[in-house]
Amino acid sequence: MPSKSDPTRMPHPGRTSAERRALDRIGCGELPSCSPKTLKALLDAGMIVDTGGAMRRDALGSYRVPFYEMTIPTHMQWCSAVAATDEEMAALGADLEGLV
Repeated sequence: MPSKSDPTRMPHPGRTSAERRALDRIGCGELPSCSPKTLKALLDAGMIVDTGGAMRRDALGSYRVPFYEMTIPTHMQWCSAVAATDEEMAALGADLEGLV
């Protein structure tokens, strides 16, 4: 379903602001940094998958840091939603030139 502002751009796949932030972090290769409820909603919706994790140890013992990735359909929609258009890139370039 295209967005109202740009009919060729897909809407962000996250349904809530917390889900959108988590997907943005996962899409950039970072840990999601969100609540377990948000992670569960994304996992239950099939938007992300648990791809394992790393075992770490601290003074209190061992713990697992899980890693997540977007499913391919979610990743394609996310890329479309966050991709800059030619006009946006031109505006950004003009802004950067103004700083120099």
